[in-house]
Parts: sequence; C-alpha cells; structure tokens
Amino acid sequence: MNPSRVPRSASQGPATVLVVDDDPDARAIFSEFLRSKGCVVFTAPDGRVAIEKAKTLGPDIVVMDLAMPRVDGFEAIKRLRESSWTRRLPIIAISAVPLTQDLALTAGCDAYLSKPVDPSALWLQITSMLRLTNMPAPT
Repeated sequence: MNPSRVPRSASQGPATVLVVDDDPDARAIFSEFLRSKGCVVFTAPDGRVAIEKAKTLGPDIVVMDLAMPRVDGFEAIKRLRESSWTRRLPIIAISAVPLTQDLALTAGCDAYLSKPVDPSALWLQITSMLRLTNMPAPT
C-alpha cells in the first residue's frame, strides 16, 4: 500500500475491510455480513496480526476490537497511526468494555461502536467512513 494512495473508485473493485477480533464467531458474523454487502474481507485474531495485514493488504477500512490478547486494539491503533503506510487508514473501534469510547478516540480510531454490534449498524458506519474518504461504498 502506498501511504499517499488515492482511494479506489467503484470501477476498481469492492471495498476491502480488515476485521480484527479475538472472538472467532464475531469475525465470522462480520465477515459473512460484509461479504454479502459486496466487500472483500480479511480477518485477524489480534492486534499483532492486524498490523501486519494492514501493512501488506492495504485495506480500505479496519474494524478493530479493543480487548484482545497479545496486542490489544489500543496498541494496534497506535502503531497503525505511527506508520506512514497506515496513518490515514480509517479505523472503527468496537468494544464490549464500558467507558472505552473516549480512550479509543484518543488512541486514534475514527469511530466507535459498543458491543454487541448489530451488523447493520456496522455497515452504516463503514459506508459513512468510505464516503468521507471519497471511496464509493458497495451497493
């Protein structure tokens, strides 16, 4: 991924989403739903894997759980923001831990949703973020 890349147009293919969550069921639910909306979806079970995948795959947006083993979402967001390769990558944080919204926004995420997350609410947030980055959302 080029740090100064221009968001893809609709003619260049569907949005690519990286879903990061240590819960395999949550990853599967979000992935299946987003694929049904026309997205290309990759997953990661923790922040460490997410950082590597974000740098190599160049997703258009990341959905990041905050409470995970090894490297949590807060640290992963911080590292993604420090890298020139992923600095501008839109990140939606999700968490079941109460009172983490302010911490997540301070860490550098662009949006926050509380778990349990309705996939439709996540979709609305993703399409809004893609519009803000001038990338047409899948229909």
